[in-house]
Amino acid sequence: MAEDRAFVLDLGERLIAFGDVPGRDRDAMIARDRAVIAAVLDGESGADATILVAVDDDGRPLGFIHLTTADDYYSNSVTAHVADVVVARAAEGRGVGAALLAAAEDWARARRFTLLTLNVFTANHRARALYERLGFAEEWIRCIKRLG
Repeated sequence: MAEDRAFVLDLGERLIAFGDVPGRDRDAMIARDRAVIAAVLDGESGADATILVAVDDDGRPLGFIHLTTADDYYSNSVTAHVADVVVARAAEGRGVGAALLAAAEDWARARRFTLLTLNVFTANHRARALYERLGFAEEWIRCIKRLG
């Protein structure tokens, strides 16, 4: 649906609403996220991926979740993966993120995955707290060193 596509792509900036990521170009991050999400919406991603949109009782969109798969190195298997979960500013604090993550679990279980993974920026404290409340456990931290 064209309205959902516009809504989802317009929420691109919310992916880094928690603040700038040191060493990363904000506009480039938003552009990359939008391009990847647009490819899924347009059926051009070439991956087992989907976008689910949360709506209120009147059908107004509240947020979305981008689901795909990822490789789990240690089990040498494919897992379900939350690539993005975004809630519109006006819908914050209403349980939309939790509902989207519950839908992600349903999506993963329906495909017989045994793991659901996600990545989160260390500075995104609000998201990390939500994930912890919902049973996600931090397993490892990715470290980077910029080589000039």
